Amino acid sequence: MDSRDALFQPVIEEGGAFSFRESAFATFPGAVIQVDARGRGTGLNSRGEALLAETAEPQWHHAAVQIAAVVERGFAAIEALTLERVLEAMVLPLAHDRSALVLVRDQGLETNLREALIESRQRFKALVEISSDFAWETNAQSVFTFVSPHGALGWKAADLLGRRAADFLIDATQTQAHVFCTEKPVADMDLWFRRADGGAACLGVAAVPVLARDGSLKGARGVCRDLTADRARDEALARARLRDRLMAHMVRTMRDEIEPQKALSAAVSAAGLAAGASGGLVLRRLPDGTAEQAVRWGEEAPPEALVAVETQLVGAIDLELTVGDYLYAGMATRYRGASNGALLLWRRAGDGAFSDGDRAVVADVADQLGIAIAQVVHHERIVQLSRTDGLTGLLNRRACFEELERRLQTPDAKRRPGALLYLDLDNFKVLNDHAGHGAGDEVLRSFARILRENTRGDDVTARLGGDEFVVWIDGIGPEIAETRARAILDAFRALAPATGDAERPLSVSMGLALYAPQIREAPEALVARADRAMYAAKEAGRGQLRYATASAPREEALSA
Repeated sequence: MDSRDALFQPVIEEGGAFSFRESAFATFPGAVIQVDARGRGTGLNSRGEALLAETAEPQWHHAAVQIAAVVERGFAAIEALTLERVLEAMVLPLAHDRSALVLVRDQGLETNLREALIESRQRFKALVEISSDFAWETNAQSVFTFVSPHGALGWKAADLLGRRAADFLIDATQTQAHVFCTEKPVADMDLWFRRADGGAACLGVAAVPVLARDGSLKGARGVCRDLTADRARDEALARARLRDRLMAHMVRTMRDEIEPQKALSAAVSAAGLAAGASGGLVLRRLPDGTAEQAVRWGEEAPPEALVAVETQLVGAIDLELTVGDYLYAGMATRYRGASNGALLLWRRAGDGAFSDGDRAVVADVADQLGIAIAQVVHHERIVQLSRTDGLTGLLNRRACFEELERRLQTPDAKRRPGALLYLDLDNFKVLNDHAGHGAGDEVLRSFARILRENTRGDDVTARLGGDEFVVWIDGIGPEIAETRARAILDAFRALAPATGDAERPLSVSMGLALYAPQIREAPEALVARADRAMYAAKEAGRGQLRYATASAPREEALSA
């Protein structure tokens, strides 16, 4: 017997038990453990000792039960023992003492690798399925050779297999078609793919090339994700943000702009740009139910078409129609539940119809414009009140001098002659003492009516205060000025008895100052000359007309 064989010979210990020399298994590539009849293990080499040290008691107990079952059967068997990991073990029963020799070969690594590979493939499959709508592979001719089993976009996998990818692209460009046979990795390319129902889907594509062993291109593989809903959501969000910015701009403009008319202009231009219009306007409803243009922006549309559209829009909540070469979109504006105008936008028919987003912009802006139009009306009312005498409806003193300043300071070439009448009622206090202030107010209103009836629409007629009035008549000479003045005197004679005192009748003293265009006379100087002439009329007996002296350029001329 070879000395090496002696190493593996068991030693029969006292009591008939088997034991082995530890050195016998020193070179064994795995762990060697002797398990006695009571399930206790002894490591016969260093690997066996290490394995027993690493194994928890519950795991060893379970393994000992498996080993005892083999010993009970009485013949060797290969068992998969679960110790610190799954291990393959040869169990050799030792019949003399119902113990066993266990030779462990660590093949668990292969098992674990196989399980890890299966798990990895399953993980990869799951990730591909949840991160994309379908996966695909093509050959060198961009023909689908693999498609996810569930198909894509209403197509079954069989509908796509064997067909060129370009057949399913909508308006495919060379670049988009190339992604299905790409020579380099592609990420996040967007393309439009035809659905099975004929619709269009926006796909996000990621792809890599597939190469043969010799490095030649075999095709490509990749994944596609349907981004149609995402793109629609992004567009809706962008439109919402645009409307928010537009509304913020409008609100800020209407809040900060002193003149509401400028707020209207800002609103219609912003709405037009946001909706892709070429022109637009804001209509303002008048008390009689008709409408006038408040502001206008952009390209001019045919006047006859605008008239037709405006007529329809005044009586409608919203409107969208084509007239001639233009498309129109409009929306009525409202304030406190009542229509007070409308927003109208237009563009050429060749530019395409207004979209839902464009109409949403029109509606949003129209909601705000109702407030802006009301502000314009309120502003005009305030301006009118600030410039108008509340009793007579004529211009007040401030507005009178502003208007005279504007007219007298026109360029030399446009300056014309004119006349200024300064009028003051005689015996007005007698009237108030006799008939009361109410009667006096009525006389002042009647006098204002007489002035309107004897002046033109572009003349300046104002009440300076109390019973003093001014009339500026533009573009007339001395003869016509005197005729106008005497007409006013004659008309007022009907009010003479209002004082109730025949010896102190109600009359008008009037001073007339002629304006020479070659002398740059200030409004204050002109009014002062007429005022002095009026006092001369009173001193002459009242109820008379007197001419003012000519202006003195050196004293009353405006500085250049």
